[in-house]
Amino acid sequence: MTSQLKLKEQLKVNDELFAKTGCMFGLEKLTEKENNPGLYEAVWHILLSVCNTAWEVGCKVSASPVAAEGGDALWALHTPTGECICTSYGITAHVGLLAAMVRKFIEMGYEDSPGFKQGDIFENNDPHYGGIHMPDMDTAMPIFYKGKLVAWASSVTHVADAGAVLPGSINFMNPDTFSDGMPVSLERIGENDRYYPWYELRIKSRTRAPDWVLGDARGRLAGLITVREKLLETIEKYGLEFFEKASREYIEDSRRYAVARIRNQAVPGRVRKSQFKDLTLKGKVVIMPKQDIDLLSNVPMEMRIDANANVHLSLAGASGSVPFGQNITPTALSSALLMGYSHVVGFDMFNSGPTFALTVDTPPPGSWCNPFPVDWFASTGMGWSSAIRWLSSLYEVTGRLYYMRGFVEEMSAGAGTTMAAEWHGTNQYGQYAVCLTLEQASNGSPARGIADGEPAAWCLYTANADFGNAEVMELYYPFMYLGRNMEPDSGGYGKFRGGMGHTTVWMVMNTPEIHYSAACAGANSKITANHGMYGAYPMPGDRVAYAAGTNVKELIEQRKPLVHERGLDPDYPTLSQNIVADVLNNDVVVPANIPETLHEYDLVINPTSGSQAMGDPIERDPALVKDDLDKGLTRPWVAENIHGVIARKEANGDWLVDEDATTEKRRLICEARKQRGVPFREWWQQERKQIVAGANMDEAVKRMWRSSMKLSPGYAAELRAFWNLPADFEF
Repeated sequence: MTSQLKLKEQLKVNDELFAKTGCMFGLEKLTEKENNPGLYEAVWHILLSVCNTAWEVGCKVSASPVAAEGGDALWALHTPTGECICTSYGITAHVGLLAAMVRKFIEMGYEDSPGFKQGDIFENNDPHYGGIHMPDMDTAMPIFYKGKLVAWASSVTHVADAGAVLPGSINFMNPDTFSDGMPVSLERIGENDRYYPWYELRIKSRTRAPDWVLGDARGRLAGLITVREKLLETIEKYGLEFFEKASREYIEDSRRYAVARIRNQAVPGRVRKSQFKDLTLKGKVVIMPKQDIDLLSNVPMEMRIDANANVHLSLAGASGSVPFGQNITPTALSSALLMGYSHVVGFDMFNSGPTFALTVDTPPPGSWCNPFPVDWFASTGMGWSSAIRWLSSLYEVTGRLYYMRGFVEEMSAGAGTTMAAEWHGTNQYGQYAVCLTLEQASNGSPARGIADGEPAAWCLYTANADFGNAEVMELYYPFMYLGRNMEPDSGGYGKFRGGMGHTTVWMVMNTPEIHYSAACAGANSKITANHGMYGAYPMPGDRVAYAAGTNVKELIEQRKPLVHERGLDPDYPTLSQNIVADVLNNDVVVPANIPETLHEYDLVINPTSGSQAMGDPIERDPALVKDDLDKGLTRPWVAENIHGVIARKEANGDWLVDEDATTEKRRLICEARKQRGVPFREWWQQERKQIVAGANMDEAVKRMWRSSMKLSPGYAAELRAFWNLPADFEF
């Protein structure tokens, strides 16, 4: 037990027991679950309640808009050696990172120096040592009972600003690690339940919104103390021995559940998915000359399932790191994977257990997902960017396996893209503010094998999607919401469509000046982000619209129509219909820092995407198309030309489907497809000629393939073999 061994020694024993038995902590039997099933279940829910209470306390103490209104935070409980026992709701992507952080403290000998004692506070946000990016600040406290270390409490909050080269927390533009902001590198930052004064001074001098950042720090601490006090009450009531045994069993229980689900619902073998991430910055305002470039990243996923239902994931073929903040470390990527895995596999108990039911092969050194072995100075300012696209592939590869076994109701298509809105400037109180609105935390959910996705009610990176209350956001930030609307056709096109995303329309108010960024947290704007499944058509890319120097004040005074949505007709958007402006752009390729300074009555239309569709669009039930037409969720042109549904609008505003005309239209669509189609061999031969010649291939595409093939020779060999290319072929 931990009391008999140094923590570092106990870690070694734990690893050896798992290697020997295949069970966490060598637990081949779940004794407490078998002997005390009612108590086992009751204490589990008590511990969950402890963490969720900490979330409520911590977010309210924080008072920053990201935590207090958006809930972009998490509190967790760990064993003495760091394995997560249970966690609150919130940004569940961080469970693995928090567990890895505690383990890192132990591996580095912190038990001896500086030592662990009640009231100590430790923190890390440095990706070089296990963080994901600087704005996600990970904090932990050891918990002692009668002088014995019995657990750790941990927390993470996404702070509004971490001092990066540009304001805000979605730092996609950072050229290197020196621009990523204020590092806290595996440090003890306080004792006796209080932060060191120099920790608070660092925040005050190195962040742009120190009151909010310090508020988040105090919220994390308040939640950690809540976990500690509630846990000690629980141990007093149920006994230390039961807690220690049961807490380890919860982790092994969760591991077994994950393995059982894969064994029951998937099939062994190898399945792959290609995904790509565009980043178009050439010709835009950038920080360093090397960033004046268009980039494409290869985001491959390979899943292998062995006969024992162990899951192995590989990123072989991942392209090189980029001179922007869109790189991520293997530790952070694996932690993010646990979040996605919880969606597609599902758990009765969410903790570290499933991480021991899967293995992620070390990504190619020097790639966007493992940059530091080659480029220690690579930026991870917005490490989520390509990782979100990779996690989206997890839905498709597992969905295909589930379909093979007949678990159609369990499968889902890929996730939406994620484009984040950030503002910085003077707020309505005369203070400098950085403003993340959290709109991106409510995408549409993916289409399932039996139904459409849900609109604006889901998010890949947090289990409780929440884009915040508009009226509350207006109290923090200097703008007014003119509209929040479902975005028609934003969920792709298929037999079952993805859930719709939503569009927000903001009017700048009560500020002398403010700046807006269409920031990249996983956006795609020039290429399709995900293709959907089984014949579906992809969703549109992310595009922003804005108007600067507008006539909106005059329109308000004259009580004339404003702008409350993007509009049904993409060729004639509402912004162009109603607004006269010095600068008006309906089609901003993202990501982008809008070059104009915005003032009162200027407008921004911000999209949050839907997710992916599933199945052939002309197999969609005409009644579902009619319902979408009635609700304004699809356009008449789409209904007719993509779904093949012929309908007319009645005098009462409802749509009426012509069933005979629909049957004929769908037959014509099928015939047109046959006319356009070519045999695969013929297509392959045509494509191969273009590949050999390098024809119709942007330099960003060639650059991506060159780095992919260089970093992953095995992947390169398979690519050359498929296209029957010479062994020395390069793009």
